[in-house]
Order: sequence, then structure tokens, then C-alpha cells
Amino acid sequence: MKETPIQTTGKIITREGDHNFKAELPNNKIIMVHTTKKLNSLSNELKAGDMVQLEMSTFDFDKGRIAGRA
Repeated sequence: MKETPIQTTGKIITREGDHNFKAELPNNKIIMVHTTKKLNSLSNELKAGDMVQLEMSTFDFDKGRIAGRA
């Protein structure tokens, strides 16, 4: 059975590549996040300080996926 991802918000801290970023969660934890293929155009617009919606796996709390702007 597929697990439902954890939904949260985060603030972009730095750009780490074309589609990879470091983001800070509300509990001040820093994680690596990336954009999905259908949101690749959004990755060009994101900069430090932008708030985004994140999805995280229930198995790995160190990585996440950007689901859109918050």
C-alpha cells in the first residue's frame, strides 16, 4: 500500500542546482528539496526567502518535493 506524503510548508534557503534547493521547515530543520518535472518552470522563479508547499515521505525526513508556492 502506498503511503500518503506528509504535507508542510518551507522557506527556500539556497539553490543547490537547477532543480534542487535547501529549505527550512517550520521546526527550523534544513532539508534538501527538488521540483517535479511538471513544476520545472517554477524552479527558475524560486529564490531565497520564497515560501513553498512541500511533500515529504514518511520514511525519509531529510528530503522533500516542492508541490507549489505557499
